Amino acid sequence: PWAHGYPHFARPGPQIGFLQEMLRWWDYWLKGIDTGVTHEPMLRAWMTDSVKPASHHEVLLGRWVAECSWPPSAITPQRLFLTDDGLRNEAAPLTARALCSPQTVGKCAGQWVPFGRGHDEAIDQREDDARSLIFETPPLERSIAILGAPIVTLDVASDRPIANLIVRLCDVHPSGESLRVSYGVLNLTHRDGHERPAPLKVGERYRVRIQLNDAGSVFPAGHRVRLALSTAYWPMIWPAPEKATLLISAGTLDLPVRPPQATDAQLSPLPPPESAPPEKPTIIRRGDMRIERIDRIGLELGTQSKSYLHVEEDDPLSAVAELRRTRTMSRDAWQIRIETQMRLSCTRDVFLLQASLRAWEGANEVCRREWDRAIAWDRAIARDFL
Repeated sequence: PWAHGYPHFARPGPQIGFLQEMLRWWDYWLKGIDTGVTHEPMLRAWMTDSVKPASHHEVLLGRWVAECSWPPSAITPQRLFLTDDGLRNEAAPLTARALCSPQTVGKCAGQWVPFGRGHDEAIDQREDDARSLIFETPPLERSIAILGAPIVTLDVASDRPIANLIVRLCDVHPSGESLRVSYGVLNLTHRDGHERPAPLKVGERYRVRIQLNDAGSVFPAGHRVRLALSTAYWPMIWPAPEKATLLISAGTLDLPVRPPQATDAQLSPLPPPESAPPEKPTIIRRGDMRIERIDRIGLELGTQSKSYLHVEEDDPLSAVAELRRTRTMSRDAWQIRIETQMRLSCTRDVFLLQASLRAWEGANEVCRREWDRAIAWDRAIARDFL
């Protein structure tokens, strides 16, 4: 359930006794001590219950499940079809739909790599959903639990040689909130794999396969399964150089449905988290430049981070990302400061990357590096830059 952090203190919870688990593992493999690790299932996965979307959760409700192999042998793909009536269990006609998203779709995405320390989770998706092409089921008659990677297959044509396609899988509550369960992104020039990127032929129809991120989640009875398609997802995904319109003429969603298993209830509980007491620093300054002191060694640490991310709704070439970071360290008369800056923008033909690094010891500048590069779009495609 946790974000990018160690399982014994990461958020959201529940945390587990990660240190004890590591000790059991290494005791067996390095010391030959039989700790029982080889008699347990190969994989434990967290199956999250449906929650209301929020930018931060302290604890997520759910349960641990176990599998002896991956992908799990018990997974039963459930295929849903994109139709004029939404997502349905049976194939039915779909009138071709044009898709051309505002470049600002993605405001509800949260951070690409959330740390769980602040408000960095994906929020209610309704604003992004309203500006996307959506297909959804009727209210579910019974709950659906998925474990693994949902797969979306689409028949698509484009009016531009470069285009992005973003797919989000959402759990829609009876009260309307839309919780993002998973998502996937495909630069359509990579439709045949990253090894063979190629521009699209305008107007030609392609069948593309998008594998969404692995997920363990439960869609409760009464909720809806929603699939949201867009051509933009800023700032997580850099826009294509031209505003593309896609024509979606057919599609399916394959959900990795995991049936209930009696063995889940027999899992031994994971140990509670253990760790040494943390050393609490003294806060010297709050605000945009935070400074704290580790009193035991008299070391003061300062951090300042600023981000500027901008794009106009109808102009992909207006995209700008600027990041600035300052780090300081000092003890008594010794002081150092490091400043980094990065700016990424683009034209129709190239990406423009500007960056700098400067470092001081006291008042003396001891290091300066600067970069100013233009990267052609065709080179970027070949290197999976998008």
